[in-house]
Amino acid sequence: MRKRSTEEHAQLGRKNRRDTLIVIGITAVIIAGAFLMTRWINPGYSHDPFSHEEWGVLDDHVVITAYGKKQSQVEAAVGEAFNSIHHIDDVANRYRQDSEISALNATAALSPVAVSDDLWEMISAGMEAYRESNGLFDITVAPLADLWDVIGRSERHDAPPSDAEIKQAMAKVGGDKLVLGETEHTVFFSQPGMAIELGGLAKGYALDLAADALRSGGVGTAVIDMISTSMVIGAKPGEAGPDWQIGIANPRGGDYLGTLSVAGDSYVSTSGDNERFFEYEGVRYHHILDPRTGHPALGIMANTIMGAENGTWSDIMSTTAFIMGYPDGLNWIQGARGANGIMVDSGGRVHTTPGMAPLIETLQPQI
Repeated sequence: MRKRSTEEHAQLGRKNRRDTLIVIGITAVIIAGAFLMTRWINPGYSHDPFSHEEWGVLDDHVVITAYGKKQSQVEAAVGEAFNSIHHIDDVANRYRQDSEISALNATAALSPVAVSDDLWEMISAGMEAYRESNGLFDITVAPLADLWDVIGRSERHDAPPSDAEIKQAMAKVGGDKLVLGETEHTVFFSQPGMAIELGGLAKGYALDLAADALRSGGVGTAVIDMISTSMVIGAKPGEAGPDWQIGIANPRGGDYLGTLSVAGDSYVSTSGDNERFFEYEGVRYHHILDPRTGHPALGIMANTIMGAENGTWSDIMSTTAFIMGYPDGLNWIQGARGANGIMVDSGGRVHTTPGMAPLIETLQPQI
């Protein structure tokens, strides 16, 4: 895998920033420049050699800060970690015409398409989540995502889509319409017009690959910040450690709701209604759709999930819990995968799972 040139990244970043604005539905959608609900506080200072690198990739602003014994070793490991992330962008970014997922979406309604191992793993994880969530996490939500075009409607001051348009798009949505060939790793769309959107898990999958690259390169301490899905590796360096601190942001602006202490190795993912939305006649329509209705999910402003088994599932669970709303979402993440979370309901009240509460300092009860 090659690293992209600076100009290639600039061109791709410009395209991705506009194209990603239409990603809605099941995607734990991309947030550029600020966490939906969390922000790392003081990533740590140490006399050990470190590398800090940033790229616009996977429709996001990705930052890796890593520490090790030798500067050259740390820099090489960070480079390999970003190569892994760029590779998943090549595979799973449907807003790039040259990606593998775009090629699949263009032809899978005609005949079964054999896919790469990484794409198969992501599709398989998406379908596992589809079953566990009773269809709330759905990687076939792309037709609805394109219909709602949240930022486009905001820029044009358009009305929400009509019920007839939503019904027509929903006819092309549903994991049960995917035909997967387990032996040859093939994908077939049983309904013309279907498309797969992996934004709800691709960053988490890339996060796992990047972490593996760092560890293989001798890095034992790092932060991989993908904005809405992130992780820490090892203990926080310096006197401020060993835990890392995250500020739990207010989804309506203002001061932090509280501070979360995170021990390595840990994953943190967020979803919210405050970064991708449009307003029409006094009603806010955000980017995260409930595939049961084709409309924005109700009953929640934002949530933060911590403690998933890997990055893929951290990404998945954040969006799924958001769609479920309060209290079902918090109950589900504890029962399904043993994770913990914070949730701000539609009335601004802040709720936590029992396991999360001891890790938070001075949490506000309501925004």
